[in-house]
Amino acid sequence: MSELGRLRRAPVQSRSRERVERILDAARELVDEHGMDVVTTRAIAERAAVPIATLYQFFANREAVFRQLLDRDMEQIDQRVATEIETLRADSIPHAIDLFAAVHRTHFLRHLEFVALYFTYGDSDVVQLHQRRCAHSFGHLLLKSGVMPAHTDPRVFGVAIAIAEGTIEHAYRDVPRNEWAVSQGRLVLQLYLESHCG
Repeated sequence: MSELGRLRRAPVQSRSRERVERILDAARELVDEHGMDVVTTRAIAERAAVPIATLYQFFANREAVFRQLLDRDMEQIDQRVATEIETLRADSIPHAIDLFAAVHRTHFLRHLEFVALYFTYGDSDVVQLHQRRCAHSFGHLLLKSGVMPAHTDPRVFGVAIAIAEGTIEHAYRDVPRNEWAVSQGRLVLQLYLESHCG
């Protein structure tokens, strides 16, 4: 979603843009340190060293801050994932799943609160855009590695990512992570992809 979709008013001057970035960075730090449930707009403003009125000039409430943070960080992380995927080659479908999961975990899942933000505040626009980017990266890995046929319908990779996301949401509801759910999701994903190789 565009910046205008989250912000009350778009920052025009460089000073305003810098303040918005400080607010988002402060929110990220507080969520990582304390979890999203206890983070308030007042705490975000204090950490960002801006008056609370300044925060409210740009954001209606903390949910708007979280959604803008999610938009910003998701786009940056998806770009890093795509760049890293470019350097990898898989020798089988299970290997491709493992590689993609490892890259994904490096950039997303080491911050469990980011995952919680995604599943709590990720609206349909954010989720769909992220899933499209992931499907493109994952499909690219599978096709360039030659472990799936070149003529594979791109929609297959979209369904594969939906399976993976459902697994992540289920597995990361529990702390520590539900490893059994992760293993079952990988199995389902592998069988699904292999069914499109014939």
